[in-house]
Amino acid sequence: MRKRILIGVAAVTAAWSAAQAADLPVREPSYKTPVYMPVFSWTGFYIGGDGGYGFGRSIGTADGSAGSTPLPYTIKADGGFGGGFIGANYQFAPNWVIGIEADWQAASLKGSTLLPDPGFRDTYTFETRVSDFGSARGRLGYAFDRFLVFGTGGVAWGSFKTSYGFTGLTPFYTNSVRAKTGWAAGAGLEYAATNNILLRVEYRHTDLGTISYFSPPFPAGTNSLEHGNHLTINDVRAGVAYKF
Repeated sequence: MRKRILIGVAAVTAAWSAAQAADLPVREPSYKTPVYMPVFSWTGFYIGGDGGYGFGRSIGTADGSAGSTPLPYTIKADGGFGGGFIGANYQFAPNWVIGIEADWQAASLKGSTLLPDPGFRDTYTFETRVSDFGSARGRLGYAFDRFLVFGTGGVAWGSFKTSYGFTGLTPFYTNSVRAKTGWAAGAGLEYAATNNILLRVEYRHTDLGTISYFSPPFPAGTNSLEHGNHLTINDVRAGVAYKF
């Protein structure tokens, strides 16, 4: 009899515990399913505009046409510029980015220098002006999600002129150059502000090579000679682009 009572009590207790457990609230998992956020891709075409300030250096050696009185000179031709660029990127492996880009800049770089005339009691004024320059380059970069550090290099071209004359008088010769070819290289940082808006800052070095001229003696010419006018430009620029 005692055994039956104990079994009955145990059964009642088990039923009551099961009922109590059924009334307990169900506890939700303590973790949340992570939401997948896609990593930004630099692959695609883009077009944009930029501008900055250039620090030019024009060096050469002016002379008489007979090569008798060489006169070395250095001109700082500085100023602002602005233009546009277009390019395309491809991201691979998975953070490296390769690309191609072309740009063109309207420029207002100018400068002059005064030099004593070794043959007369007078001075020369030599002046250089850069009207435009551009380039077509390859690019290689490393992406940190929306940041891209890159280097670039390729062919460059530009238009400039260097004038030679006595101070206060009309130059006796102006060496004008259109689309002179050379090379350009640089590095920069880009940031994808949105999936379509790209911001950038960049340093660029442009070397437009050396150009010479010869003008025969009077009266047929100006009796002048340029052994080689070499123009280089170092610039800093900022830009914004739209990525398709």
